[in-house]
Amino acid sequence: MHNIKDVDFLVFVGYEGEKPEPTDVLKSLRATLDDLPEALGYGGRAQTLRGQRRSVHVEFDYEDFHLDVVPALIPDGTDEPLLVPDRQWGKWVDSHPLGYGKALSELNAANHKKVVPLIKAFKHWRTFQMQRNRPKSYWLECLVYRHVDKGWTTTDSKSYAELFTDLLRSIRERFQDKLDNGGVPRVPDPMLGNNVAFNWERSAFESFMRRLDESIGWAEQALGKGQDQLDEAVALWQKVFGEEYFADSPTLRKRQNAEWLRRGSWVASSGAVSVHKPEQEKGVKPRKHGFYGDER
Repeated sequence: MHNIKDVDFLVFVGYEGEKPEPTDVLKSLRATLDDLPEALGYGGRAQTLRGQRRSVHVEFDYEDFHLDVVPALIPDGTDEPLLVPDRQWGKWVDSHPLGYGKALSELNAANHKKVVPLIKAFKHWRTFQMQRNRPKSYWLECLVYRHVDKGWTTTDSKSYAELFTDLLRSIRERFQDKLDNGGVPRVPDPMLGNNVAFNWERSAFESFMRRLDESIGWAEQALGKGQDQLDEAVALWQKVFGEEYFADSPTLRKRQNAEWLRRGSWVASSGAVSVHKPEQEKGVKPRKHGFYGDER
């Protein structure tokens, strides 16, 4: 089972006649969720229960996960956009999470199931690299979806290391004009087209781009390391993702060796192995291999 610590879910709100006031619904939901730990049988109390712009966030005393609970109206059925409250604007706004979930599943399946892991890696990168002014998780999802869907970032025959590096490069390329000339970029919702990053502040965007640029440099250096430089490659990836996320291990080293073979290593007549064709002696290129797990 996956150890999921951040769970988002919808609560459908019934109503007759006029729509209820968004602020009233959020307040009522917050009061109800105060009893959630006891209802779930966890004991304790809701440790942090605070209203957010469009949801209520709940953490627990004795459980290592938290919730974002979003109330929603269903004016035209679940196959059509829903309405979610916006506390700051004081109105209900369109959202299509169920349609997005289906579209993401289809995009993931069409790209060798690499899109969802790429989103997870991108979110972890954001969390590790940025202690303040972090872009929201959904913004990152929209960015990955758009770059893969548009073909700006392709998944065919690429390792996750290459894919992640290509994603960062693609984002930098398309955001560079805004960085140079002022303002902040749009991040379109995959389903509705509205700008989900409408409140991205310039200082936070600049910080994001600095972290992006640094990580591209480290990732490109790591990808350029040879088979005799594995320690250096691991150290560089740990700068990108952190030591806990990118922990060194025998399995990691086997995967890296398999990745070098996948890219097409050369074996020199002296027996030396390299990702580059030997310049001073003859060499042969073995067939491609893959890592399928430890032998039992």
